Amino acid sequence: MSFERIQIFLESNPEYGWMLVFLFGFMESMIITGSFMPSAILFSLCIYLYNIELLTLPWICGIALLGSHVGDVGGFLVGKSLGPTLLNSNFIKKRQKALHRTQKFLDRFGPYTVLVGRFIPAIRPLVPFMLGVTDLKLKRFYVADLIACTLWAIALALLVVSVGSIFK
Repeated sequence: MSFERIQIFLESNPEYGWMLVFLFGFMESMIITGSFMPSAILFSLCIYLYNIELLTLPWICGIALLGSHVGDVGGFLVGKSLGPTLLNSNFIKKRQKALHRTQKFLDRFGPYTVLVGRFIPAIRPLVPFMLGVTDLKLKRFYVADLIACTLWAIALALLVVSVGSIFK
């Protein structure tokens, strides 16, 4: 999907701008869709919506935070319920390099992995899933992920304002 198609869609359907922010925030964080969904699409969408003043920056970042948090929690729950089965699937076996990188992060940072992993696009969707496979409790993950997503949303706001001003 090209970003030009998204722009054309939003020109004729501006009321769906917030839904797309949520959807792309969710998709880049969820275990299955996040493996092939580039973060650049969400970032470009946020800059576009900010520059045309369709949504204010707090709304953009709040909705992106919500979408990414729901995607992370979903990935964690998939890891809890289907983790061992999925780890043996062909889909995951083809992504062994990213999986090993995520495992190294888990070993190195322990419970802080969710904070660090949120800022590294290549392993972002894998971290919640892998943490779900471990014995980490949902409540502890939820709090850590909420903090991580909030910090990520603040960073997103700074990037949208700084990079977005170049394209105004």
